[in-house]
Amino acid sequence: MGQIDLNGALGRRFGGLGVALEQPNVELVVEKAQQVEVVGASGNTKRKVEHLAEQYLGYFGVKQGAKIHIKQTIPGHVGLGSTTQLALAVGFALAKIYGRKVSVEELAQVGDRGGSRSGIGVAVFRQGGFVVDAGMREDTIKGGTRGYLPPVLFAHPFPGEWRFVVAVLPSTPGLHGAEEAEAFRRLPPMEPETVGRICRLLLMQILPALVERDLVAFGQALTEIQQTVGAYFSPVQQGVFASPLAEETIEFMAKHGARGVGQSSWGPTVYGLVDREKAVVLEHRLRRYLATRGNGKVYRTRVINTGADWDWLMEKGDNRYEKVADSIR
Repeated sequence: MGQIDLNGALGRRFGGLGVALEQPNVELVVEKAQQVEVVGASGNTKRKVEHLAEQYLGYFGVKQGAKIHIKQTIPGHVGLGSTTQLALAVGFALAKIYGRKVSVEELAQVGDRGGSRSGIGVAVFRQGGFVVDAGMREDTIKGGTRGYLPPVLFAHPFPGEWRFVVAVLPSTPGLHGAEEAEAFRRLPPMEPETVGRICRLLLMQILPALVERDLVAFGQALTEIQQTVGAYFSPVQQGVFASPLAEETIEFMAKHGARGVGQSSWGPTVYGLVDREKAVVLEHRLRRYLATRGNGKVYRTRVINTGADWDWLMEKGDNRYEKVADSIR
């Protein structure tokens, strides 16, 4: 939902706010095996999961492997945290089947998700809901502490009657890896007054509106934060948002009932925030709108207020299983 301080003069930089969406999501089925085998995925995703599995199994001291069936993934490099969620899901599942007790933060570090500019992905995997993180200390940005995870400042359940309509646009994938790092190097520090405005919107509008379940106030502040952060990034993404289509789609959603609008990370994913009753209408209108613009993927989704869920199937003999459901602790 945006970054907070892109100036860094107070010794911390970045910081962010975000939520755990129910869709799109990651779903895996994992079982013990002699070797690592990945099914249901190909190409880079398959290689990534194989590498992650080897990392985690080595860390756990497990000599065996695992069969990992990829049932569902988040589209990659579209601003929805796909790499973080996939890494944590693989690590968490392997820890479960081999009886290893590890924290989500530990899984993040082993899976090379520590040291990122945002701690939102790790935090929402653990607890869901709405999260604000404090960003990174300047010494960690300069290479001081590998695997550093930004601390969570605020976490709160998201109102169940609010919905996001999310559009993954048919555009170039958002900046990531070396291109993202280069973009941050090119940008000057954000003006202190701009950082102050974002902080004020967060503290005096976003958070109270969330607690009081005021959709209008929350959406207005979210939209202004998105516009402000987007303007800062405009020199490296050729506009306030990632593409003309992103800007047009955001305007379309705002015109058709969205109370708050924005772009997730570097895009090309954009979203509108609405109440439950209007979400279906906005989804249908958005699908029709995008049908003449290359389509794309559209999700109507709620925010989940719990951490990652898991079902444990325990063999009871004669091909019978006992199912135990739980969520991450």
